[in-house]
Amino acid sequence: MTLQLIRNFAIVFIYAVLFGTAAYDKWKTLSMPDWFGKQFENTFISRLPGGAKVGYWFIATLEALLTLCFLISFFNMAYLPFALLGSLFLFGFLLFGLRITYDFQGSANMFVYFGTTLLCLFLVTMG
Repeated sequence: MTLQLIRNFAIVFIYAVLFGTAAYDKWKTLSMPDWFGKQFENTFISRLPGGAKVGYWFIATLEALLTLCFLISFFNMAYLPFALLGSLFLFGFLLFGLRITYDFQGSANMFVYFGTTLLCLFLVTMG
C-alpha cells in the first residue's frame, strides 16, 4: 500500500465521518431545530418561500449525498476529487449563511474547512 493511498483513505474517512454525522443529526428527527429558523429570521432568507427550512434540508441532503460520495470513493478513488469538489460547494453555502447572520467566528471556521479541502483536492489530484 502506497503512502498516497493511505493518505487518500484518511481523507475519505475524515470527510465521511464529518458529513455522515452531520447528516445523521439533521435527518434523525425529520424536523428543523428552532434555533436554525431564529438564526435567519432577520435576513432575506426568512422572506423566501419556505424560509430557512428549505436551506436546512438542502444542506442536510447535500451532506448525505457527500457522505455517499466519500463512501463510494473508499472503493473507487477516482470519485474522491469530485467528492472534495462537492465539499467546497457545501462549505461555500455554509459560509454564505454564517456571513449573512453575522456569525464571524463561524465564517472564519468555514474558511479553514474550505482551505483544508482545497489542500486535500490539490494533494489528491497532483500526487
